[in-house]
Amino acid sequence: MNARSPWLRFWVAWAVPGLVTVLNIVWLAGMRSTLLGRGSYLTRQVNEAEEQVRRLEGQVASLSETRESLAALRGQFSDLREKQLGSMGGRLVPFLADVVKRAADAGLASERISYQASVDNKSGLVLFSAGYELNGSYEQIRQYVHLLEASPQLVVIERMDLKGQEDASSLEISVRMTVGTYFFDVDRELMKKLGVTEVQSEG
Repeated sequence: MNARSPWLRFWVAWAVPGLVTVLNIVWLAGMRSTLLGRGSYLTRQVNEAEEQVRRLEGQVASLSETRESLAALRGQFSDLREKQLGSMGGRLVPFLADVVKRAADAGLASERISYQASVDNKSGLVLFSAGYELNGSYEQIRQYVHLLEASPQLVVIERMDLKGQEDASSLEISVRMTVGTYFFDVDRELMKKLGVTEVQSEG
């Protein structure tokens, strides 16, 4: 009878440790795979978090710029309301006096002036208009327009209708003018005293 190989005779001595070794290798490989997968997942989470932080920081910076721009616009609007538009009660009479005075400075005068005002429901601004007719030379009319444009008041020349005199020998012309200005409020009591007609805004 052939003697069995020592490996076969003592297989119990080496098989169990070998099996344990193999199992440990398998377990370590699985653990390594798990750790690597978890590491990749954590890395991805960190990258996403950093991207969100950068995005939020950008939004904060943009919001800060927007707030600064809004504050600047509010300041400009407040300045425009107080210095350029003003209230009807405080600016209407000085506006009319300035328009009449500049006509007189150009050697022109109007016997009758009609007034009307309309409130813009969207902005709340009031457009006040004065319509009148002037007679004079072309040079006087041109000078008057120049004086209106140089006025410290907010003067809007809405309309100018020129027509010559029927008498061809006369160099005098007639012009129907409508000038206006804006206020940030309406004073109906003052309008009533001055005979200002309130009309509906086209907007």
